[in-house]
Amino acid sequence: MPKIPTFTAQGRPTAESTGVVSNIKVNVNQSVAAALRPLGKTAEDFYIKKRNIEEKLIANKAILELQSESDKIVQSQKENIVEEDAINNWKNTFTPLIQQKISSIKNRRVKNLIETGIDLQNAESIYQLKKNSFTALQSDSLENINNKITYNISKYATTDNPILKVQYKVNTKNDIKSFAEEFNLPKNVLDKKLKAADRDFLLSDINQFAGLVNGAEQINNLDISSKGTDFLNNEEFGVGVFNAYNNKISEITIKGNPDSNYDRALKLVDELKNFKRKANGYKVDTGKFSVDIDNLEQKILTEQIQHNNLMNKQVDNKAFLDFSNDSKISLLKTITDNKAGIPPTLEDRLIANEIESEYDQMVRDYLDADPEASLPNKKSFVRNLTSTLNNIYQDRKISKIKSRSFTEDTFDIVAEKNRVMEDVKLLALGELDITTRRRYEKIAKANGYITTVTQNDKQQKIGDIGAFLNEYLPTLERQIKAIEIAE
Repeated sequence: MPKIPTFTAQGRPTAESTGVVSNIKVNVNQSVAAALRPLGKTAEDFYIKKRNIEEKLIANKAILELQSESDKIVQSQKENIVEEDAINNWKNTFTPLIQQKISSIKNRRVKNLIETGIDLQNAESIYQLKKNSFTALQSDSLENINNKITYNISKYATTDNPILKVQYKVNTKNDIKSFAEEFNLPKNVLDKKLKAADRDFLLSDINQFAGLVNGAEQINNLDISSKGTDFLNNEEFGVGVFNAYNNKISEITIKGNPDSNYDRALKLVDELKNFKRKANGYKVDTGKFSVDIDNLEQKILTEQIQHNNLMNKQVDNKAFLDFSNDSKISLLKTITDNKAGIPPTLEDRLIANEIESEYDQMVRDYLDADPEASLPNKKSFVRNLTSTLNNIYQDRKISKIKSRSFTEDTFDIVAEKNRVMEDVKLLALGELDITTRRRYEKIAKANGYITTVTQNDKQQKIGDIGAFLNEYLPTLERQIKAIEIAE
């Protein structure tokens, strides 16, 4: 009989089924719907959580946008010292932006989130507005008090009335105390500001007394009476004294100014070298100030030499200009003065104008070429120039006399008279050409016939042609008659 195979089992008997095992256990006593209820609750919780995250994100984005606009408005009110105005301006600008943003959102829950978030942010914005306003108020008040102090010190420095000086001091200290009380400044800060004011007043006095007779003594007396060592240390005192003397020296050492006094400046330097603060024996001429004082003295000595050279040059220049003008006038008189009772001709006057222009130009060229020439050399140049130009005129005149007869001279003068009479007619008709007119104006002005006209809304002096011709024609007639008699 066949044998049945046998084996040894490795597992254990079980009632579990194969495949995926769920942790959902159905009570045999429940219905199917009741059994699936926990699964539906899990799905609902997940949906609500996802919706809340989405709505919160949308609300946060809107809040950030609004907060950015709010920050801009807060910044725009940063300098507003009136707190209430700053807050109202912010509200009036920001509230419409909130309303506009909320009105564009349909979801009620998102709206509520935005409103809640903005309320929290608004509290912070209002706090910042108040803080900024107070800071601005404090800054403006500080600027105002500093301006008052500066004003009082400037008035103090410009008056020598002792009553007014006391008043400016009292006003300044009262202003400082009032400011400290308004902003609850600590006592040490108040004391520091009061000492700073005392320091400025003392430095102002130092600057006022420096350079005066017994100025050093007055400075020391004031330093002691005001207890200057309590608020002005030795270095600050030295700076004040040095700057005061330096300013005074600068006022009296302007190069080229005849009122400058370099000798007095050097005496003030000596006074500065020996200046000692009697309150504690501090000597100004020590350390850095010793070097500064030596440099100041050297600067004055150098500038004194330059100043003296400039003054000497100014004296020489004036002497030369007077000499040059006198020489030119003498030269022109030899040409334009009456000779044998005969007035100078038009030609003589034109030559005189030409020589005057040449003279002025040659003097300018000489001074440009040799600006450092000595006064004797400049005078020598003028003498040579005057002689040369006079010789040129005389040679030209003699040459013309030799080249023509008295008859020709008479003819030339008659022709000149006829030409001038024709020009007078054209002038009366307004038909005289511009070149001839300008020539007459130049001659008339050179001979002292001047009238004032308005051109381009400006008054100008030009030659009076009519007045000149009214005298010139009779002169020509007298010249013709004199030549006829000579013949």
